[in-house]
Amino acid sequence: MPTLTTGQIADLTLLSRDIHGHPELAYQERHAQAAIVALLERAGHRVERDIGGLETAFRTRVGPATGPAVALLAEYDALPEVGHGCGHNLIAISNVGAYLIAAANAARLEVAVELIGTPAEENGGGKIDLLRKGVFDRTVAALSSHPAGQGGWAVSGTGLGVVGKRVTFTGVAAHAGSAPEKGRNALNAVIRFFVGIDGWRQQLEVDSRVHGYISDGGKAMNVVPARAEAIFGLRAKERATLDGMVQRFGEIAKGAALLTGTNVEIAEYLPYYEPVKANLVLGDVIAAELATHGVTPERGILVTASTDLGNVSTKVPTDWVRFPVSAKPVPGHSVEMRDASISDLAHHNAMITAEALGSTAVRIATDKALRERIAA
Repeated sequence: MPTLTTGQIADLTLLSRDIHGHPELAYQERHAQAAIVALLERAGHRVERDIGGLETAFRTRVGPATGPAVALLAEYDALPEVGHGCGHNLIAISNVGAYLIAAANAARLEVAVELIGTPAEENGGGKIDLLRKGVFDRTVAALSSHPAGQGGWAVSGTGLGVVGKRVTFTGVAAHAGSAPEKGRNALNAVIRFFVGIDGWRQQLEVDSRVHGYISDGGKAMNVVPARAEAIFGLRAKERATLDGMVQRFGEIAKGAALLTGTNVEIAEYLPYYEPVKANLVLGDVIAAELATHGVTPERGILVTASTDLGNVSTKVPTDWVRFPVSAKPVPGHSVEMRDASISDLAHHNAMITAEALGSTAVRIATDKALRERIAA
């Protein structure tokens, strides 16, 4: 199986640093998309932009021009304030690199290999948008990657399902000094809501999570806030557990409103991200390819985070590689993770991941019996 050339490794490393140096939020990843497309077009590939109606999505393909395909899924959005504190620059280059490996084997492919650029993993669910638009309707297998700040190599991992909720309390404005008794303090409602959530946490299952922040707490210190808002994420390993959490979450919000004489509305902020359901046959192939690089990944670990890759995995056989970016553990979504995501170790392991995923994609696309086992 071909490996990445010295020139390709250099180009991918530069691409990683470019994306990392220009962090862009969900659905705004124009610089990242342009940089990836430019690399692909220099290599002679035709790239389709704006797929599924998403401005910053893209797709390119090698092998048969029509019909089924193996999909390699790139991400490239960043986080507010900490930028690429989740290392999506590395997800981008490891899947672009895997596509270049597949392209070197284009003449052998019985089904195509596609590289799909998927925006807005951190907030919005770009893969969910693409699923709804039919982008994965002919996909026989989906492969992707993710850097790991607190662990080693892993394949066939799962995660938590998550939903996001926007909670808005509405009260009555009044002068906070001369007539506070005339008001109904919406910020007090949010504060009591957080206290209620804190009390609820001790009854949650050990791998369930609820977390949030106050997005609007008023506009002036001398005005009783008539409106206050909080954004929350709720996570659980099983959908039934999460559904129960959402119900209890709503009850706590109503209780906070009752305590403060305010009204409350709860709206969707983030659509449901499914836990990843890894395809173990795919995982066996990826693990075998990693073994050729001297890597023995853990299998089936639970990561207490969430990704819209999980939604793809409910429709298409899916697996992914998690690879280390630091010699010592660093927390995800942090400055430390951001800095680790452009380290020499991170780039070295991203290239190993690229070659393993690329070789896996080629094996799937050239082995009908393997495709049948994956689909079984």
